[in-house]
Amino acid sequence: MKNIGLKTVVSALLFFGFTYMLLVFTNRSGNIPYLIAGLILLFVGIVLFILSQKDAENHFRSNLFAIMSGVALWGFFGEFLENADMYIKGATLEIAHWNYLPVLIFVIFVFLNVRRRLSVPVQFSLSSFLMIWSMHYVMIFQYEALSRTHFTTYIMCGVFLLLTALAVYKARKSEQIHSIMFWSYFGLLTAWSVLEYVWGWRLIPGPYSI
Repeated sequence: MKNIGLKTVVSALLFFGFTYMLLVFTNRSGNIPYLIAGLILLFVGIVLFILSQKDAENHFRSNLFAIMSGVALWGFFGEFLENADMYIKGATLEIAHWNYLPVLIFVIFVFLNVRRRLSVPVQFSLSSFLMIWSMHYVMIFQYEALSRTHFTTYIMCGVFLLLTALAVYKARKSEQIHSIMFWSYFGLLTAWSVLEYVWGWRLIPGPYSI
């Protein structure tokens, strides 16, 4: 169990960062590079999901593949498809925007009710996708409905900071590999959300300034 949490965070962060920057740079390079990047993320997400099911005996690797599959699939469905009108008029799918709240709530409800019937890797993959979706949704809703510097953004950033501290505590206290990996990854996402707010306030340079 030694360093499982740290390995989870570092591995997921590297993949998360790669996905994030791949979309940022290819989006600025033109339609074709961006399309290739989107299709690569979809393909990688599906392959990692399949691999996570086939490697179930190695819990760390299986769960990590599942986590990465959620990240890659979010890169396609949550980021790439926001710009789908670059290729097909009216094809944009903005699942992080306010009108998709009923869909998000319904999907979370279904997941929570069927979760125990799913294998652990499937749970990790779906929860990875849903947690990114949920956290991103909160921030985007605040930015669009209020503003990037509305007082509620500071409150929400504080909430994510507290959740990061809680996740670190839970990961350190857990003795079961699935629990350690979940809380470590959850803490990474909440910490990333804090960073997203800081970028949004323009307090430090973010990908938008590269």
